[in-house]
Parts: sequence; structure tokens; C-alpha cells
Amino acid sequence: MWRENKGFSTIETMSALSLWLFLLLSVIPLWNKLLADENMAESRGIGYQMMNESISKYMMTGDEPASKTVTNNHISYALKWEEEGEYQNACISAAVYKEQPFCLSILRTDWLYAS
Repeated sequence: MWRENKGFSTIETMSALSLWLFLLLSVIPLWNKLLADENMAESRGIGYQMMNESISKYMMTGDEPASKTVTNNHISYALKWEEEGEYQNACISAAVYKEQPFCLSILRTDWLYAS
């Protein structure tokens, strides 16, 4: 170091520290959001799979589907079936979603079932 620039190491240290703090304060919240979105996507995938299984069972047998609650990976999923005119609505909801339930509509027909 030069003898005339006695404050240079202090300024260099403070600028490096502020750069590290800026990076940490901007990256950590993004990292947490990324992990939360990954967990949400995983729970939605499980919910969609459960709804698909229930719809497939309904389409293959034609039996009236029952609303049910299933717990998977410590998350409770509520599968609810509703009639809306000539359609059957299958809706899946969970406390993790924080949104309205995801619903699919199926046309009711007596001649379509495999059995």
C-alpha cells in the first residue's frame, strides 16, 4: 500500500462489505421464494394426480364419485364433486394453495362408460 493513502484499505473493505450485503439481501429472499414455489408445485402435482385418478375411476365405472379428504406428505387435500347441470365438476383444494380450488368439468353421459 502507498503510505500517502492511509484510508484506502478502509474504503476498500467497506465497499466489499456493502457489495456482499447487497448480494445477500437480494438473493436470500429470492431463494426463499424459489423454495416455496417448488413446494407449491410439488403439492399441486400431487393434487392433480389425485384428481386424475378420481376422474379416471369415474369415467371407467360410471359410479357416482364421493367427495373425500386425503392426507399426503402432511398436506390435506379435499376432493369435492359437484353437479352443475349436465356437467360434473371435480375440484381439489388444499390449505397450501392459498387460492381458489382447481376444478375440471366433465360432461355426464350414460353411454360413455366402459362397464
